[in-house]
Amino acid sequence: MSQRIIGLACMAMLAGCNAPTPPPTAATEPIALPASVAEPEPVPVPEEAPAPAADEAKAHVDDPAVVARLRKLIKERDALGTKVFRAGVSIDGASSAGTAYNEIHIPEHTCFVLGQLLDKADLVAPLAIEYKPDYETQTTENASDLRIMGNSLGNFASVAERVLGMPHDERVITWNLDCAGQLGLPKAYIKQEGQSSFYVVTNEGRALKVLGDIEAGFAQKVEDAIEANPTVEVVMLGSGGGYIDEAMKAGAYIRRKGLDTTLYSNCYSACPLVFMAGVERLNWSPYPKLGFHQIYTADGQAVPLDSQPYRLVFGYLTRMGIEPRYVLQKMWSAPPSGMTSVDGQDEDLCQANITTWIQRGCSNRDYGHL
Repeated sequence: MSQRIIGLACMAMLAGCNAPTPPPTAATEPIALPASVAEPEPVPVPEEAPAPAADEAKAHVDDPAVVARLRKLIKERDALGTKVFRAGVSIDGASSAGTAYNEIHIPEHTCFVLGQLLDKADLVAPLAIEYKPDYETQTTENASDLRIMGNSLGNFASVAERVLGMPHDERVITWNLDCAGQLGLPKAYIKQEGQSSFYVVTNEGRALKVLGDIEAGFAQKVEDAIEANPTVEVVMLGSGGGYIDEAMKAGAYIRRKGLDTTLYSNCYSACPLVFMAGVERLNWSPYPKLGFHQIYTADGQAVPLDSQPYRLVFGYLTRMGIEPRYVLQKMWSAPPSGMTSVDGQDEDLCQANITTWIQRGCSNRDYGHL
């Protein structure tokens, strides 16, 4: 594994909650598509429909009592995590819970902390984890349980610190994308104030984290942000979707610049088209999902499967070195109101060359170039 890939781990290990997926419609027979098409031109494809019944956004000032309570929990759980992990080590001498448990409970912790800060404490109460360590049972099984518990407690502390450091708008976006309607939570979306997308440069200037939907002007914003930060090496993505033409224009620019892509959160609808543009396309545990559905018009009607927008997508995917028929079949399998989700750890993603590397999973370095 290259040093460049190892260096991306700290940027991408963020929450990727498990979203309930509507049952897909019957598979559609593939249509005859050309081997390649001209460079995509903007097509009149609308943004994704906004989340239904969104609540009004709250003020941007955190409740001091909530912040104090979370900071107390961080301190207590960090200390308890160290204690129980060491107790597990003392029983059988093993010094690791196993890499499969490195990111345990990150989605639950993320949504729990967000709920506290976004006035959704009652909704996220079921996500609270009660820790009851057993220090007496001297078995290998209990030693393993204690180490896993220690990892979970440590993850709570690190997740809570990260969420407390987020701007309010980023918290709202993260809640709507990863928490509302997921992990058994109701679809309690929060109305976002300000821009629908914005960008944060992280990891000492090496990563561009893109937040929000893919709205009109998205591609130009991505280009402007990267040109203003020439040390950027990777574009981090997580989005509910938007315009496919903006996604493809942004993707073409990302590939021309020779940048990598990774997922920090679930990536739906038009978002995977941007992800597929990276030279290296990485997915880290807890493995955010990719979601697909049919392209639709401004009035919500599905675009015919033999129409120009799909031909443009086919040509774009071909130039990116992606298996186009896999992607198109996934898009066709769900109506505009639904979503076919693919688990981020699914090896089919490597087989279709959508990802080039999955943590503790497959690796595929035979990617294409423009």
